[in-house]
Amino acid sequence: MTEKLRPFVFSCDAHVAEPPDLFVSRMPAHLKDYVIHGEVQGDIRITRIGEQVILKINTNFHTHKTGEGDAAFNAQSGAQTGAEKAPDRSCTDAADNFVSDCAVDTKRRGARDLDLRLADMDRDGVDAELVFPSLGLMLPRIADREGQRTACQIWNDWAWDYCAPVRGRLIPAAMIPCIDFDDALAECERAAAKGFAAFCLWEGLNNYNDPRWDPIFALAGELGIPLVFHTGVGNINIRALKGPGGALFNYTRQMNDAVDVITQLVAGGVLDRNPKAQILFAEHSAGWLWGLAERMDEVYNGHAPSISPKLSRLPSQIVRDQVHCALQNDGNSSMAIRKGVGIDALLFATDYPHAEGTFPFSKQVIDTLVAANPDVSTDELVAVLGGNAAKLFKRANLQPQVDARRAELMAAA
Repeated sequence: MTEKLRPFVFSCDAHVAEPPDLFVSRMPAHLKDYVIHGEVQGDIRITRIGEQVILKINTNFHTHKTGEGDAAFNAQSGAQTGAEKAPDRSCTDAADNFVSDCAVDTKRRGARDLDLRLADMDRDGVDAELVFPSLGLMLPRIADREGQRTACQIWNDWAWDYCAPVRGRLIPAAMIPCIDFDDALAECERAAAKGFAAFCLWEGLNNYNDPRWDPIFALAGELGIPLVFHTGVGNINIRALKGPGGALFNYTRQMNDAVDVITQLVAGGVLDRNPKAQILFAEHSAGWLWGLAERMDEVYNGHAPSISPKLSRLPSQIVRDQVHCALQNDGNSSMAIRKGVGIDALLFATDYPHAEGTFPFSKQVIDTLVAANPDVSTDELVAVLGGNAAKLFKRANLQPQVDARRAELMAAA
């Protein structure tokens, strides 16, 4: 694909960085023990809720991929650096101002600056993004009902206003409090009234077989708003294994959290009773979904006397009808499962600005996917890169752009 001739690209997993004092400045005084805030101590970034330490990571956690400095990173990404550019200066001039037409901004300041964000998206070939919080990823760790409800409202109000100037390119996900079902439904209704196109629920609850979810899934289905799950957002032990192999194990098993949520929603009948509801899993990979669907069918049929409730559709059909997963660097396994769960199940994601994502190599990732899967048709590619997102996030009104780009591609074929 050329620079100018490509499908509409939508990333269904990206992040913005809230002001560091967002929750400090907006949480009521009587909820100060539930304020999410961060600080840096030496080489460690610490995230707290009140005085409780929730997460510690190295400050260089999001360092770019090569590990060899900015010059090597820019060479790898195909960016052009000026002859006057010092190799460690990233994409700034002498006054540390961003230079939009030179190198990649390895500091990823687009996470908190809209102009820089659009420059990064344009350079990476990304037209629009579904955006999640950064500090707000810890919202499920607030154990107090009022505290969690209030903090979600704070994020939702801020994110809606922050993305307003670029509404067609940054689509924020509303964070939904999940301690209480009534609170969850009320915030879905409030967020929908604002105009949100996605609701984000928590993982690790171990209760998605509960019929009390039905009103929430019914509302989302009627409004055409998908329910989204982002990896690690919930009561999840993100460091389940310590010691040798811990990082590989802990990051790999993130797909297990999606498996648990899907299986509970299918087995308990919540999805079957609410066939209009659509669910999406961000940053869990996608290639495992077909195997899960077949395994649930095997169990549903092989252990029929024990199965309750009985479903109106086989589990695999529910998956095909209502479940979607994001792919990033797992294009080969993801493209393979379209034969079993259908092309509608797959959506592209970059995970900007995180280093494990595809930025600033998204064009190369897409080109590799196309080259490695010659049996993927143009229509399938259009669907995965942006068309499925346009259908899923109806309220974002992306379909005209997807259709226009598809027409250009077909005319040039």
